[in-house]
Order: sequence, then C-alpha cells, then structure tokens
Amino acid sequence: MGPVMDHQIKPSPPKATGVTPSRSSRTRIIAVASGKGGVGKTWLSVSLAQVLACSGYKVLIFDGDFGLANVDIQLGLVPTYDVMDILSGNITIEAGVQHFRGGAGLSAFSFDVLPGRSGVSAVSGMDCASLDKLLLSLRLAKQYDFILLDLCAGIDPITRHLAAISDQLLAVTTDEPTALADVYAIMKLYLRDRRRVGGDDMHCQLVINQASSHRSGIQTYEKLLQACRFFLKWEPQLAGTVRKDSRVPAAIRKQSSLLETFPASPAAVDVGRLVRQVVQGNLPAME
Repeated sequence: MGPVMDHQIKPSPPKATGVTPSRSSRTRIIAVASGKGGVGKTWLSVSLAQVLACSGYKVLIFDGDFGLANVDIQLGLVPTYDVMDILSGNITIEAGVQHFRGGAGLSAFSFDVLPGRSGVSAVSGMDCASLDKLLLSLRLAKQYDFILLDLCAGIDPITRHLAAISDQLLAVTTDEPTALADVYAIMKLYLRDRRRVGGDDMHCQLVINQASSHRSGIQTYEKLLQACRFFLKWEPQLAGTVRKDSRVPAAIRKQSSLLETFPASPAAVDVGRLVRQVVQGNLPAME
C-alpha cells in the first residue's frame, strides 16, 4: 500500500522560533532512520519535535523501536503503556499516548509521545497491516500536524516498511565509514521499498550529524551523493548538517533539552535550521 490517507487539519498559532506554520490538509509522517546506532537519531527526533512544538505545530513522536525503545528515557517519561498494548487491543490510542511538557511561561511547549517497548522481542509478533491501521487511525484523528517515526536502527522488515510508507524519510549519519556504509544501505533499500509500495523516490533526505563543521558535513554529503549517483542513479537531498556539540551528550545524560538549556549552542541552532528546511524548504507542499 502507499502512504496512508490525508485529512484536514489546522496548525496552532506560531511562537517565536523562526518556523511559521503553514496551512495543511494532512498530517505529515516523517520517518527518522539510521543504519547503525550511536549516530544521534533519537536525539534528533526529540529535538525536531521540540522545535516544531515551539513553532505551534501539533506533534507526536512515535517510538518505532519495538525492542530497544528509548524516546521516553531521553525525555524522562515513565510510561504505563506502550504501542504493543495498543496493537494488542488492550488499550485505546488515547490511553497509550504520553504528554510531554517543556519550557515555562511564554516559552512553554508540549508534544505527545507514543512509547515503544524495550527489553522484549516485540517485532516477531508484529505485522505491517496492524501498524498501517494504527498510523491511519492517527491521521484520521485529525490531531497532529506531524508524526515523527523514530525508527529502529538497521534494516529489519518492519523498519523498512515504516520508512517506505512515510511521507518523508530523514536518513541520519555521521562521517564514520561504518555509518556511511550503513546509511547507504538504508537509502538503497528505501528506493526499492518505496517503488514497491507505489510511491516515488524523491522524499528521502540526508542529515549529517556530529559534523566538525558545516563544510565537513557538506563534504560527507557529497561523498554519499557521488556513490548514489554512480550506483543508484539517484540523488538524495541534504536536509542539513548538525555540528558536533559537547552539550548534546551532557543534556541527554541529564534527560534535559539542549534547545531549552542552551538555545544558542551550535547543535541547537542547526536543528532549528534543519526544521525550517524540512517544513518550508524543498519538500512536497502541505496542500
């Protein structure tokens, strides 16, 4: 099947973050993927949600790691239920969604989290049809402007399926050779899977994380671009580069937000720029 159905939705009023909500007729589902762990994929998903929420968008993070989920850990949440409870029919979607609130006063923001499950082999008992139905239900609920799917690192069938049916794929990598090889594999399989479900192949963008500078990040992107041109006959876009910032791991350890604590830090500034590219840049219009 192709990407799940659209619906009418009106964004909330914007706040002063540099990203202005535009009129939308659908919830945009953005999958965030990586070939290997340790490249900052989940941190990036959480940071994107924070910037979008501060901009007035209604956002849900769907933790798509069904064995080693950790979005809730990064946010300091202790969920009672998770997505497997919803898929098994034990609870409703509304009961499974966790609400996260950050900031204070005029800087307050909030978004929702649908936790994954950690410590069990949940993928073996899961089918794509159930996930399709859940995502469709979330769209038809007319509640969110963006659903961010924080996917499991790697190329298991469930992860590949979720990437293929999403409206947009952000493939995250660093300049390490193993990370580059793995994200190339992600993109190669994405092209194959996207065509299988009847979608076009123009909705994948690269994010170069932990770059020593914007210039080095662009150079990393150009290496991948050359490989994709030669072997895949395809050119992925660059969503943006995020510079390496010592305050990122410190914030993760404290389960605090870099964007709240150090809003002028290099990584925080870069994430804001990346969101503007994703929302208002060279992406399909939210018609």
